[in-house]
Amino acid sequence: MSGRHLVDAALAGAATGLRSSVGIGALIETTSTGLPPPATAAPARLVAGLGVAGELVVDKLPATPSRLAPPGLLARIVLAGVAGAVIARASDRRVAPAMVVAATTAVVSARIGHDLRGLASTRVPPLAAAVGEDLVAIGLAALAVRR
Repeated sequence: MSGRHLVDAALAGAATGLRSSVGIGALIETTSTGLPPPATAAPARLVAGLGVAGELVVDKLPATPSRLAPPGLLARIVLAGVAGAVIARASDRRVAPAMVVAATTAVVSARIGHDLRGLASTRVPPLAAAVGEDLVAIGLAALAVRR
C-alpha cells in the first residue's frame, strides 16, 4: 500500500500554508480526478488562476494581514483540508487522513514561512523575499499534483 497520496497531501498543505489558494488552485488547473466535474471545467480553471494570481499580488501589499491571524490561518486549514481530500479521492484512498495531513502541514508551513520571510526580509529586499516564497509555494504545489 503506497502512501504517495499522503506525501502529495503534505506538499499541497505546505503550499497552502505559504499561499492559501495555491494548493487547491494547482489541483483545479491540472483537472484532478478527485474534483467534482464542474471544478475541472474551463471557467473554474480561469477563476482558480485569477484567484492565485490575485493572492500573489495582494500578499505583497502592506495592509495585508498576517497569515497567522485567525481568519488567514483558518482559511489555510480549510483549503489545505480540501486539497488533501481531492488528492485522496483521486487516489481512491480514505479522505480523512489526507485532510489531517494537509491541514497540519499547512499550519506548520504558515508559521515557518512567516518566520523565514521575516528573516529573509532583513537580508534582501522584502519584495524579493516575498517572491522567493511565492516560488517555493508554487513549486510545492507543482510537486503535489505531478503525475
